[in-house]
Amino acid sequence: MKQDKIQSQVKFILKTNETLANAIRRSINEIPVVAIDEVEIHKNDSALYDEIIAHRLGLVPIRSNRKLEEVKNDEKASMKSELHLTLKAKGPCTVYSGDIKGDVEVIYPKMPLVFLEKDQEIEIVCFARLGKGKDHAKFSPGLAYYRNITEIHIKRAEVAEKIIEKLKDSLLNPPKGKIKSGEIYFCTQDMDYIDSLDGSEEKGIETKAGEDIVFFIESWGQIKPNEIFSDAVKALNKNLGEISKVVKK
Repeated sequence: MKQDKIQSQVKFILKTNETLANAIRRSINEIPVVAIDEVEIHKNDSALYDEIIAHRLGLVPIRSNRKLEEVKNDEKASMKSELHLTLKAKGPCTVYSGDIKGDVEVIYPKMPLVFLEKDQEIEIVCFARLGKGKDHAKFSPGLAYYRNITEIHIKRAEVAEKIIEKLKDSLLNPPKGKIKSGEIYFCTQDMDYIDSLDGSEEKGIETKAGEDIVFFIESWGQIKPNEIFSDAVKALNKNLGEISKVVKK
């Protein structure tokens, strides 16, 4: 199975407050994701303990076209809820994530798992299942973080010009003409970075936190970043709806 590679990260502006932005960020761990959840190690002659290899396998980002059912804590896995994968190799060689065989796509096939010396072998059966990041990090679809937009107040135009030039790719309202004292620009870079640029110490600019939020999502490759955001919002709405039902009772 071969799927198209997806865009790995996005950033966008949210006209909201930190409370809601954080709720959305936390809800990303409510999105079901496929990951290797259990392994049977039949042979491992490598220098790494079984537990280390199992941990590495669990953190390999994978995805599948096959729809799986989530396994509940009180239920046994079935064919509808898991995928069987295999990993076999004989040294001397480096075993990569792309050596995992089965009905999945390994997002990053060049992730090194273990090195095998001459005549050393490894033979593993893996079971991939749906899970959520709130239960284990291996089921996380990506990383999300946010901060306030930075307001840049131009104090001395002649000093600020070289700073604004360095920030042009992250300015929301780049200058259309000559920079003038008193102008305000909005930037997605954080204040500490801007204040560290050459010229800032000359007080050519003044920075402060703006009202809007800039939200960043970095995907591990299983789900598109924009889908991670929309699915997180859906999960948050669902949880809020369940809370509302309890309150009404």
